Amino acid sequence: MTTQSNKKYQELEVGTTVRISVPDVDRARGSPRNLLAVIANVENGFYKLCTENGFLKHKYTRSQLVPCKEMLLDLKTLVESSKEKAITLREAAGCSSLMGTQGYQRCHCKMKCKTNKCTCRLVGKLCNSKCHSSLSCENK
Repeated sequence: MTTQSNKKYQELEVGTTVRISVPDVDRARGSPRNLLAVIANVENGFYKLCTENGFLKHKYTRSQLVPCKEMLLDLKTLVESSKEKAITLREAAGCSSLMGTQGYQRCHCKMKCKTNKCTCRLVGKLCNSKCHSSLSCENK
């Protein structure tokens, strides 16, 4: 079984950009289905990954990773920016999403969402159709 897996999936090197699929239960409806990461360490066939927001807590097998053809992320800059912060896959998916984590955050503003009274603008997210349907908005 292991030899068949080794034939099908070749070993990846440290610094390779990979794609991890995010399960449906770990992402919001508008979130991306995949997450980009860089291989930071390899131990006994398990890969420790680093994203833009920190290191992923769990280690992944080769069959869970899809290597990217190009170097989209740099390992050195990610390690410096993450500062050894350990996060889960769900937290990483929420940070990379435009909508945030699971569920929708709505503002229900009556004005044009110009100030930080708008809860969407306050947390740095864009308003969407769930916030206010027909009113004009400057935070779209």
